Amino acid sequence: MIVKRGCSQCGECLDVCPVYRRFGREEYSPKAKRLLMEPLSGDFANPQAGDVEFAWEQVRELARLCAGCGRCRNVCARKLSTVDLLAEVRAANPHWTQQFWDVWIRRMGPAWLSFGYMAAVVPDWCAPEFLKPMLDTARGLVDRGEARPWARLAKDPAVHVDTARPVTLFSGCTARNVRGKWTEKAGALLRAWGYTLLAAPDFGCCGGTMHHAGRLDTQKQMEAHNIAVWRALGKPRVAVFCASCRHALAGYADTALQDDEAKAWTQGLTPVSTLLVGAVPEPQTDKPAEYGYHQPCHWDADKDSAWLKALFPCQIQGMEPCCGMGGILQMSDAALSRKMAVACLGGFPSRVQHILTGCSGCVMQLNAAASEGVKISHWLDVVSV
Repeated sequence: MIVKRGCSQCGECLDVCPVYRRFGREEYSPKAKRLLMEPLSGDFANPQAGDVEFAWEQVRELARLCAGCGRCRNVCARKLSTVDLLAEVRAANPHWTQQFWDVWIRRMGPAWLSFGYMAAVVPDWCAPEFLKPMLDTARGLVDRGEARPWARLAKDPAVHVDTARPVTLFSGCTARNVRGKWTEKAGALLRAWGYTLLAAPDFGCCGGTMHHAGRLDTQKQMEAHNIAVWRALGKPRVAVFCASCRHALAGYADTALQDDEAKAWTQGLTPVSTLLVGAVPEPQTDKPAEYGYHQPCHWDADKDSAWLKALFPCQIQGMEPCCGMGGILQMSDAALSRKMAVACLGGFPSRVQHILTGCSGCVMQLNAAASEGVKISHWLDVVSV
């Protein structure tokens, strides 16, 4: 077995970790979690750990406070991912919450909206305090009202679009179960641009949330299923409108595909906004004077933000880095997840009444925490053909 070099405890991760940002104490940081979990993994040589090794039951309460954003890996000199380490340790130490999350994602999706409507009629005063964040999360699944389009889009006829390779849409769990209109809108836009759009109703969950939950076998099954669907379609480009889905799907090239297939997958995995080149907006009366934009953690390079700013220049970026939706933080610590969402919304000026984002999960999370009068939308909600 190859023994990896573990965390050097340099502390670079403290500056980017949204959980540490909430507490301001080093025991909540990625480096502290690694100090506790690396001896449990067995894959790391960590001189910082000494002779002390804790059992998972002693470590779990602290280690589970992770939003799954992956920012720690991005700044780590050794490119160590605390998210990956936590997934491995969780996989080796199963807990009932992981099983419940598996069932919630794989089996209960068609009932999500019903749970949202039921939660909406439960008064806060009669709900136990520990249940309130979960009720808010369920309520966030319900659309607060149709956003009127800010602009009709058309392609500039002078702009060349490469339509030779067909395109299929990967909608993800949220769009499939509670926001089908996003898939319809994305499809209409791509067809208007001249792309050959292949229907792919058999795509399932991307598997990203299963990785964070430590359900690694389930994750592999989801990867294998989605790749089989892609192959059956003739290996088209895969267009995505959710940052978290794109992040998980990008990993298929490293874990489930090889050589030419991995290259074809990587080259074809594309944000929908990137395919809508040469977009010319026809403004509508409902376009606000300014709007907020929440940048999802899982865009390696956020193409949506720049594309939106070209259409609607009055964009204001939020000051808080993470909404708290990622991974299974809503299950492992719903109260912390909600505090992060509230802080994220607080990072916008109070005059901002409409916030857009390019991640399905972020829409649900921020919608659940938004105050009355603040609208949270996917960017697909505010454009039309």
